[in-house]
Amino acid sequence: MTINGKTTRLHIVETAPSTAHLAGFRPPPVHILVIEDHDDTRDVLDILLRTEGYEVALASDGADGLDKYRQRPADIVLVDIFMPRKNGIDTIRELMGDFPDAVCIAMSADGDPLRRNALEFAREAGARLTLRKPIEPWVLLRTLEGVVAGRRSIARLSAAG
Repeated sequence: MTINGKTTRLHIVETAPSTAHLAGFRPPPVHILVIEDHDDTRDVLDILLRTEGYEVALASDGADGLDKYRQRPADIVLVDIFMPRKNGIDTIRELMGDFPDAVCIAMSADGDPLRRNALEFAREAGARLTLRKPIEPWVLLRTLEGVVAGRRSIARLSAAG
């Protein structure tokens, strides 16, 4: 090949460098606890999250969710606000009181006047993020990716420093 009057030989790499040595460095799957009282919503979240490679535990109300978190703390907790037995606000307060590093994301359809401030109350209780229902799958997945990336960055900084 000639470039600017000079003949140059091209060196062609026939194979890409091996990345086999990186296979053992895959981070463990992220464990998400979904606390949601509506069966259909819980099932859709379960399928969506598992399809994306997350480990998922399911709870049908706040009391069940707290029990499951105590048995196996999750990396992220998705919490519905309006549930029987123990609502999401009380669940978030208890989780944050007992486990200050827990990452709770509150979810609610707060469109009706009686529920309008639900997500604000969830933030005051300790939820790191809030999502308004109905939740578009891509919004939930991008939110989770951001939380996971942030947690991994903090872990790397802690390990380095």
